[in-house]
Amino acid sequence: MVLSSRLGVNDSNDVVYDSSLPAATIAECHSTLRQTPWTKRMTNLIDESIAAHGGLRRWSEIRSVSALALFDGAALHLRGQSAFVRTPTRVTIDPKREGASFDPFLRSGQVGIFEPLRTMVVSANGSVLEELKHPRESYLPDAPWSGPQLAYFAGYALWTYLTLPFSLLNAGVECTEAGTWHEDGEIWKVLNVTFPPDYVTHCSEQVLYVDERGLIRRHDYAVDVAGGSPAAHYLYDHQVFDGILFPTRRRIYPRGADQKPNKDLLIMAADFSDFRVA
Repeated sequence: MVLSSRLGVNDSNDVVYDSSLPAATIAECHSTLRQTPWTKRMTNLIDESIAAHGGLRRWSEIRSVSALALFDGAALHLRGQSAFVRTPTRVTIDPKREGASFDPFLRSGQVGIFEPLRTMVVSANGSVLEELKHPRESYLPDAPWSGPQLAYFAGYALWTYLTLPFSLLNAGVECTEAGTWHEDGEIWKVLNVTFPPDYVTHCSEQVLYVDERGLIRRHDYAVDVAGGSPAAHYLYDHQVFDGILFPTRRRIYPRGADQKPNKDLLIMAADFSDFRVA
């Protein structure tokens, strides 16, 4: 049985079940967790990572997360979005549902808004300047991105990044531990993550690498809206902001068939500061 996000672990390390599950399913899950040491160890990996990043209790109190972000990298230039490079913007997310905003966005006086089925560029007074419905269907191979397309990509990506590992407990998300990975003299535990079809993220199958402290150090995925290009995403310089631990520096590289990154080519860089947790 695969551990699902419909099972959680509270701050006392007790198993918590989604109340919408039928009683028979809860009984089956409970029996499996008691009888399968491997599954329990994997549950502990998620629990340890959540605890290392601030704990589920503190995360449950949060209604918004924002940070000052600075982006760079070849991907933005290739998609015709050089205006997004090296221009500070404040990204704000709601940790309880997928959505994000960028202020300013591409130029002063504009705000980019991401929602799963719609993205917009609006003026400071809220007037809609550009709008794109069902944005995931709009991407073409090697074509430049519009403002709403950039808002969609950056919005779902930042929502995914800023909510991990807590969002591993979201409905429909399934996780499977997959051994260890050796890199730069360290040993990281590997966690395969499968997102449900209605979950807006890079792709359905992703991989997290967790160190001995419970910190996510690497995140692998393929970017569906960019032709499925495989990426290795590294997380650095973790800092605590109002009880929650966030990496403040991210670097993303192409990933080869051997799962190793090509660090000679920087796809994307993102630096974060002035986190605000409310």
